[in-house]
Amino acid sequence: MADLPLPPPIKPFRIKPLPGGVWYRVHRFDRLSGHYASTAFNDTPHGNARFSPLIDPATGGVIPTLYAAQTPRGAIAEVELHDVPTPSTGHLHDWEQDKASLLHLSKIALPDLVLANLSSVGLRACGLKVADLFGTEQPDYLRTRQWALHVWQHMPAAHGLYWMSVRDNTCPVVMLFGDRVPAGALWDAGRTQPIAHFESEVFQLLDDLGCGLAFG
Repeated sequence: MADLPLPPPIKPFRIKPLPGGVWYRVHRFDRLSGHYASTAFNDTPHGNARFSPLIDPATGGVIPTLYAAQTPRGAIAEVELHDVPTPSTGHLHDWEQDKASLLHLSKIALPDLVLANLSSVGLRACGLKVADLFGTEQPDYLRTRQWALHVWQHMPAAHGLYWMSVRDNTCPVVMLFGDRVPAGALWDAGRTQPIAHFESEVFQLLDDLGCGLAFG
């Protein structure tokens, strides 16, 4: 990991215009308290993701973030099945634990956005490779978060980041900066449902991964 690059890139990141549309999130949702609703940004320092949490070095405050995927399958792969090992064939996934959790799937509408392009083409344009940002896992996330912070600091017009899902590279993913997206610009586009309602989608993805189900 010592040889992996730190910001800035050789050339500036390219902008990816993204037309408004329906996207999907798998997220924790507490129906009793209403916490972690479908369009709620994470404004806490909790978590350890590739591009969040982000801290403003000038103020020490948290930069709110929100992740979404273009398909339900992509959202499930990125969150619910994030920790399925490689190789995944033969892994037994605990579906009963998922069903007992606070995991929900939401459909949300996003407005027109402009994003830093972290797709393979966008990364190549600025002198990076996909492996530079997406070829590592959690031990390297302190470094990859520096790239997200670089975008926030040096691309004030960018609403967030755009890339192809690491867990399902057929699906685009975005991460939005809460202080860049106008209040009320995101809205719930469909009923938020517990993850148990999406059993067929989860089971299809598990089958594609060669995984089985854990019992007892």
